[in-house]
Amino acid sequence: MQEYFSGLKNLHEKFSFSNMQRCLFIGSEMSGLLLKSNNVGSCDFSSSDISNSRIQTSNIVNSLFKSCSLRETEFSSSHIKGCDFSEADFTGAVLKSSALLKNTMADAVWHRTAFYATQFTDIVFDGTLKECAFENCVFSRVTFQNATLINTFFKNKSLKRIQFIDCQADKMTYSFLKNGKADLSGITLLTP
Repeated sequence: MQEYFSGLKNLHEKFSFSNMQRCLFIGSEMSGLLLKSNNVGSCDFSSSDISNSRIQTSNIVNSLFKSCSLRETEFSSSHIKGCDFSEADFTGAVLKSSALLKNTMADAVWHRTAFYATQFTDIVFDGTLKECAFENCVFSRVTFQNATLINTFFKNKSLKRIQFIDCQADKMTYSFLKNGKADLSGITLLTP
């Protein structure tokens, strides 16, 4: 049975400590939301505004976030698996001590997005990543494909598990990748 919550507004802390399964939140206004210790499964948040929210110690699986605004949202100590974030806007978002596993990220917006101590498994990044940071992250089967990396900071012990296919990077980002021993064969330098 699906629960329909589309078009909701002003939820803020009302969903903390809840178990949400097969709920539809399509087009909802959910900015400023606090999701703490939630289990979210097979829900649809497509085209919702979840900006300026905090998602803490939550387990989110097989859910849709297509074309969502996740601007300035902070994810911490959360496990996110099998979700679709196609065309989602992660501008200014922060993900720390979290796991992103087998999620779809096609055409997502990555601008000033920061990842701290985040685990990535089976993820493909495309498009432009500008002024982003990857610090002390763990990568397994991660691909940057047809991506342009500009002023993007990588501070990790090893970047050997990242594959770059048809990518471009500015000199600063290229240097960070080289220092992390990344395979640079799939990256060309952007000309100034």
